[in-house]
Amino acid sequence: MTHTQRKKSETGFYHVITKGDGGQILFECDDNRLRYLAELESAVNETRVNVHAYCLMSNHVHLVVEDREGDLSTFMKRLNERYAMYYSKHSGRVGHVFQGRFWSEPIESDEYFLAAVRYVHANPEPAGISRACDYTWSSYNVYANAGKSTFVKTETVLGILGSRSAFERFQDHGGRYVKPFPKSTLTKHLSYDELLRVAVDVLGRETLNSLKTMQIVDRKPHLASLSNAGFTDSQIARLTGIAQPSINRTLRLL
Repeated sequence: MTHTQRKKSETGFYHVITKGDGGQILFECDDNRLRYLAELESAVNETRVNVHAYCLMSNHVHLVVEDREGDLSTFMKRLNERYAMYYSKHSGRVGHVFQGRFWSEPIESDEYFLAAVRYVHANPEPAGISRACDYTWSSYNVYANAGKSTFVKTETVLGILGSRSAFERFQDHGGRYVKPFPKSTLTKHLSYDELLRVAVDVLGRETLNSLKTMQIVDRKPHLASLSNAGFTDSQIARLTGIAQPSINRTLRLL
């Protein structure tokens, strides 16, 4: 089977996701997470890829990376193969650890770069785990508290935002965005439960549940809030029970 060629970023920046095979977990304990971070550091040191943000979830990993020399595939191959060998040996796992090829999306502007970093750090929030600032297994606290990291490159983000406190302000409510930036295809990777949690955070459960029975004029601003958070019209229809053509018409009138 042939693979679709990856879209190359003109800036060298990418949002990357790698998943456990069949949705299975990648990390059973903190020792596993520490080993993954050690392999991540090794891959950084052995290639010309820079890591600007990361977040380790139970069955997938988010990275924001910079690859100006075409090393991304080599970088991910080394990282995933080494961790897979370790994980299979220590967990008794049989078969593939990671699900096929990693997903990557080009980031073509400072605005999108910052939005992707915010999204990656906020990942535990829509998953219902914790606030971004309280989550141990991301690079958030490397930024906010000058935490120790020998491989996360913080200078670019902090240079754009100006300070660590500005980073924290920017990061606030990051979990309300289902896409890291406009036109992102990321929502294809989100489950219904993840989308629902974000929608509840944006509107509140009571408002979300009552949208279908509202008058069109009353539902307009709420549909706009969901659209601005990155939901597609079809996703809004699925979450609210409102017919998609009605959503299309309402949003066009805003």
